[in-house]
Order: sequence, then C-alpha cells, then structure tokens
Amino acid sequence: MASITTTNGISSTLGQYSGITADDIEALLQADSAGKTKAQSQITTLTDQKTAWSDVKTRLNNFLTKVTALQSDDTYQTKKVTTSDATIASITGDTSAAEGTYDLKVDQLATASKITGTQLDVKNSKTAVGASGSLTLTSAETDTDGQAKTFSFDISDTDTLNDIAAKINKQTSSSSIKASVVDNRLVLTDNKMGARNISASGEAATSLGLGSGATTVKGQSAIFELDGMKITRDTNTVSDAIEGTTFTLSKVSDSHVTLSLTNDTSKTVSAVNDMVTQYNSLMSLINDDLSVGDPSKSDNTTGKLAGDSELMRLQTSLRNMITNPYVTGSSLNPSKVGISLVDREGTLGLDQDKLNKAITDDPTAVKNMFYQSTKSSVGTVTSESGYTADLSKMLNNYLVDSSSNKGIIATKSAGYDSSIKDLNSQIDNFNIMLEAKKTQYVDMFTRLDQAMMEAQSQMSYFTTQTSSS
Repeated sequence: MASITTTNGISSTLGQYSGITADDIEALLQADSAGKTKAQSQITTLTDQKTAWSDVKTRLNNFLTKVTALQSDDTYQTKKVTTSDATIASITGDTSAAEGTYDLKVDQLATASKITGTQLDVKNSKTAVGASGSLTLTSAETDTDGQAKTFSFDISDTDTLNDIAAKINKQTSSSSIKASVVDNRLVLTDNKMGARNISASGEAATSLGLGSGATTVKGQSAIFELDGMKITRDTNTVSDAIEGTTFTLSKVSDSHVTLSLTNDTSKTVSAVNDMVTQYNSLMSLINDDLSVGDPSKSDNTTGKLAGDSELMRLQTSLRNMITNPYVTGSSLNPSKVGISLVDREGTLGLDQDKLNKAITDDPTAVKNMFYQSTKSSVGTVTSESGYTADLSKMLNNYLVDSSSNKGIIATKSAGYDSSIKDLNSQIDNFNIMLEAKKTQYVDMFTRLDQAMMEAQSQMSYFTTQTSSS
C-alpha cells in the first residue's frame, strides 16, 4: 500500500476525484491573506523607518559630542609654553593670558609647618597605643576675634594610631591640620603652606609622642625673582602674579629660567572643524532619508523617512541655528569666526584663517561666543548661553530618553513599537482565520471527493447491471 504524504498539513489523497489539490487550496488561501500581506509590508516599512531614526540618533549624538567639546575650558587653553629648565619652574596660561617671555629664579620653595611625633613602642599602626585623655591641637586658622582655633579630641586606651589619625582628619576641613602615620609616629601637617604656627598639647600629647620630644618644623613662604622683582607667596603654584598665567616652582636654584607663552589656536580650530565635519555628516544622512528621488521615473526610490514632518523640522532647525547671525550676549557670530554655508546643498565650511584671526584678536570673546556659563558657590551650573548652548538644548530635545522625560526620537521609537505590536497582533488573527479557512476548504473538498467517489461507484454498479441485462 502506497504511503500517504501531506503538503502544508493537507493529505496527498485530496483531489483524487475532484482534482482539487493542496496547491489549489494554498492558492485560495493566498487570495484570502491579502490583509496579512499588507500588515507584513507595513511592519517592514515601520521597521525600516525606526532603524533610520536610530541612525539619525547616532549621528545626532556624535554631533552633540563635538558641540559639547566647545563648552570645555580645555578647548580654549590656547597657549604654547616653553621653559629652559622644567625641573626648576614651569608656566601655563589660560585664554586671558598675554603672550610673553619671563625670567625667573627660585630662591626658596614654600613648605608647610609640620610636627613629627616620637616613635611609639607599638607593634604597628593597628595596635592599641594605651594612651588616654585629651589631645588639643592649636591651628593657624583664626576665629572672628583673630584668635587661633583649637580642636580637642578624646583619646581612649583602645585607640590605635590609625584611629587617632582618623579622629584628627575628621576636623581637617576646619583645622587645616592633617594627620598621618609614618613608622609608628603621628605626623601632623598644616594643609596650607607658609610660616604658620601649629602645636599639640593636652594630657594625651606626651603618650602619643607629641610632647617635648616631638620635632616641629615651621613652614616658610616661597621666594622667587620674576623679571628682577622679588615676590613672596605661601604656595609654589603662583597664579596671581600675572593675569591668566600660572608659575609652578619646583626647585631652588642659582640658575635663571626662561619661561614663555605664545598663542596656539590649533586646539580650538580643531574642535570647531570637528563640529563642522560632523554636522555635514549628519545633514547628509538626513537629506538621504528625506529624499523624494525622481518622481518622473517608474522605478523611483525615495528615502526611508521621506515626508516625515519631525525630520524635516529637525533639518530646518539645524540649518537655521548653525548659521544664526545672532548669538545671545556676544558681539561675534558663526560667520565672524569663519563658519558659513559653502554651497546650495547646505554644506557647512570653516574658514580657518578667519577663525585664527578672531582668536588672536580676542580669544575670550571667541570662547564666550561659543559658550558661557554661570556657576553657583558649590560649582553647579546655574545658567548657560552661547552658540553651543543653544545647539545643545535643541539636540537634547530630540535625544533625551529618561523615565520622566522622553525626547522626540524616543517618542517616535515607542510609536513604531506600538504600531508594529498592533500589526503583529493582526497577523496572529489573520493566521487563526486562515487556519480555520484551510480546515474549511479541506473539509469541503474532502466531502466533494467522497461524494464523487460514491457517485463513481454507483455509476460503475449501474453500468455493470445494465451490461448483465
């Protein structure tokens, strides 16, 4: 007996009498599945559009990174520095520093006052010292009456050297005295340099090695000669002798050091050029996505996001803002620093000579044109303005994606996901309907086969009987 096979769940024996086969049923189902095919096509289109927006998001993030780089002070450290001997002294300058060459000689380095206690007879810094009582430190800091501040600590016989140092360091922000443990000795160091007085007393001081046997070294100020002028400072990093310029003193020497600052615009120019390049990359992608192609051609191909109103709005906003002639709080604008459109396609260009000249003429004005911020006493930015601040705000409207704030791209992505989910649900319903129809067709044509088989059997019987008669 020949084996019975199936095609898509339909028996190969179907159609032996009616001629209706599994292929015929599949053809009928194909006609019934137009709605499913349309839903699948819509899912493909929506998936392509979601992917296209994801690519736009990536380019926007890259562009925002380049924009944000122009908000960093490091981008505008536009001075090259040289020193004839960096082991003795070095120099740095910010945007407000003037070009110049300086002669410097270090006569004395600033040091901090320090008390080094005697070595204690304990196994290590984690062993209980066995001292108890109070320890009082007198700081060089003063109160409102001009009196030296004192800080008292209760010492117990179970305290280790590490415990005692930790107690002292909890008050360092107020006392300016920092404690450390070196070779089973307590070492107290003033956090500020200069000839400042610090001392230790109290009933526990002697037991902790901070009594008469301790070594006290008073700090001193830095003394250096700058272009023949003798200057004294309580620090080895001097930033208030010349505006925008910092001298770092490293070693006392009889030799004179030559230090110089010269303008260097390369870092700023590079950052602006990076922003321009990334803008052009972003706009190229947007233009491709919005392309309507050539409608006159029968095989015309359009961009994946052709006609998308949000993307067209983004394109327009970018074009308007990138060459905005008005920058809040600045006498400069993109055109004056060399940023402009160079063709009808909206390609952005950078005139580096123009930017270099603007930086040379007034580096602070260039920096403030790109970005200005105001900070609170705790360092939090309270207000922002400038060319890149406006760009960042607009870009973040598209890019933000948090639980409490969904930007334009996140909202569109969620919309695509919701639509695709609905279409998949429709396809599931179509599949159930098509499966039911297939069962109906199979049952109907199986019955037809059965009826035709029975009719043929009866016809054969009557033919046989007639022949016999």
